[in-house]
Amino acid sequence: MNNVFDIKRFGRYLAYDLNNARNTFGVSALTIGLLPLIVLFFNTLFGLVFTGSVPEVAAPVKMMILVFAFIIVAISGPVKLYGHLTERRSGSDWLMIPASSFEKFLSMAIMLCIVLPIAVLGLFSICDLLLSWIVPVYGDSVVRQIGGGLSQFLTNGNDLGIVFLTPGGTIAGTWMSWCMCVLPFALGAIIFNKGKAAKTILCLIGLNMLLSLIAAIVFKSFDFSNFETFLENLTAEKASFWVNFLINAIYLIVIGGLLTALYFRVRTIKH
Repeated sequence: MNNVFDIKRFGRYLAYDLNNARNTFGVSALTIGLLPLIVLFFNTLFGLVFTGSVPEVAAPVKMMILVFAFIIVAISGPVKLYGHLTERRSGSDWLMIPASSFEKFLSMAIMLCIVLPIAVLGLFSICDLLLSWIVPVYGDSVVRQIGGGLSQFLTNGNDLGIVFLTPGGTIAGTWMSWCMCVLPFALGAIIFNKGKAAKTILCLIGLNMLLSLIAAIVFKSFDFSNFETFLENLTAEKASFWVNFLINAIYLIVIGGLLTALYFRVRTIKH
């Protein structure tokens, strides 16, 4: 068992991974976290140049930069953190680190799925909240607006018929959606030698086209008479069960498949 997982050895490797992440992605994470300040600067600059006054930063703009921040992190984060593993010298040094393949994979999963989004969201939230308190023209905090709107929705209007959202389910769904976004780029980062993000995007497009083709073939050959009978006997409780079942099954299959592929790729890296 010690050859697969040892808590002390894993702790040392996780600390090494955290330190390496700070050195390789710390400046990028700080820059992304300061996006609200950067947007405020250009909003002020363009307002003074073109209108002679400083308008309030529009809420859609703040929402857009939050989404943009997570897209940038999901694409560039895995490449910066683990893209060097495909290089002969860096990869060889990494292979010599005294930790098992499972411990390296587990640390990688924790870094990408937990530490990375929390760190970036934390920096972004701090900057966003401080600007909303200190600089009047920045307007309301987009993080507080999202949190307040979500809280109100979950309290008063979260029953969507066949889907009933809960705070825990919403947070879990958001987190699993993040995992589904970042893990493909992590896999591409340790598979491709060059053009890691671009090749990963091309693979995702190709996979989406293939799945769409398969879905079209299945849909064309599907017997809708049995489906109509199923719908006639469908109650609200059964509909809610099947919707939740399908959503959870998709998350389980996709994330489980990506994590499995990531683990076997970590095990088979050689130089």
